[in-house]
Amino acid sequence: MNQDALQGKARNRIQSIDLLRGLIIIIMALDHTRAFWGKTPFEPTDLTQADASWFFTRWITHFCAPLFVFLSGISAYLYYQKCKSKTQLRNFLLTRGIWIIFLEVTLINFSWQFAYYAVFVQVLWVIGWSMIILALMIYLPRTWILVISLTVIGLHNAVNDTWMTEVFGSTMWSLLHVQGWIPIGEQGFGMFVMYPLIPWFAVMSLGYIFGDLYLLNYQRRKQYLLLFGVTGILLFLLLRLVADYGDPLTWSFAAKNSFLEIFNTTKYPPSLQFLLMTIGPGLVILVFLEKYQAVFEPRKIYQWTLTIGKVPMFFYLLHVPLINFSAQLYTWLKFDRAINFNMVPPNSWPQEYTPNLLVVYLAWIAIVSILYFPCRKYSQYKQVNKSPWLSYV
Repeated sequence: MNQDALQGKARNRIQSIDLLRGLIIIIMALDHTRAFWGKTPFEPTDLTQADASWFFTRWITHFCAPLFVFLSGISAYLYYQKCKSKTQLRNFLLTRGIWIIFLEVTLINFSWQFAYYAVFVQVLWVIGWSMIILALMIYLPRTWILVISLTVIGLHNAVNDTWMTEVFGSTMWSLLHVQGWIPIGEQGFGMFVMYPLIPWFAVMSLGYIFGDLYLLNYQRRKQYLLLFGVTGILLFLLLRLVADYGDPLTWSFAAKNSFLEIFNTTKYPPSLQFLLMTIGPGLVILVFLEKYQAVFEPRKIYQWTLTIGKVPMFFYLLHVPLINFSAQLYTWLKFDRAINFNMVPPNSWPQEYTPNLLVVYLAWIAIVSILYFPCRKYSQYKQVNKSPWLSYV
């Protein structure tokens, strides 16, 4: 095979990862748009109150966090293959992890609130800490990393949180495994842990192990990705429908929306069933994206998605304040007052306010379209300027 063909296959391999990353980032923006533009007084996954359209709008975004964290692990391994130095990889993971945590507790928190009422630690928090933990794990034998990752992912739902809270204390166990409020000081200020660390770090380290597949030729990589992806899907169905293990939310044929309840798994923290439900199909999608790149490549939507996937942090830093600002501008024009629905309780919402999914989707499309242009400019700038500092945004 000539050099051009080899380079083309390598490009397709990396672009499939960037393309999936771009896709999940765009879908993530849908959930954040819903939170600001179409907040409901009920949880969209509460099928006693939500209909299928609200449920699906929320459910499809469940794929974003686990796949992004998993792909970050693959990217870390490919970075190691490029630099050939575990010391350099360790330093990159440590510095990038600390930087991402700093962004989460400062700029991102301000973007969500346009104030600083509390600290909400979310997906960037666990990505940052997972990178720091992975920086230490890379020195372990790869078999050990695999065993630790699968053990944490597979058994963390068997842990008794009440007992562990007594052992570790509520603050530590909230950081590790249970959503919770951690007071800071005596003025009512504090930190709400939306994304406990376990098992997210294991999802990233598992992705690091899967990075080996991207050193294989396409046919072998396709076989393994399909094998693991389909196995994950089947194992999810087995656990959900038969074994009843791996998620605190039970499912029953007698439920009002029994079919939807099958997929109504727990995200905080992500249960075993939740991760199988999302990462399993994600592996299959990776095969699909790489196989049909030649078909998709001429299409504009492909180029937009790929561009955003190459600069995900840049998109993330821009999209939250834009969604927040535009939603408050919209409510000011419609209700004569700017409203951040995430920060005020439903009983203080305008009486004439009604959540509207059409408005959510139109706002989402507009916001992603607007952000494509700065993302394209920044992506072009990164291609020309090879400063290592640009890898942090």
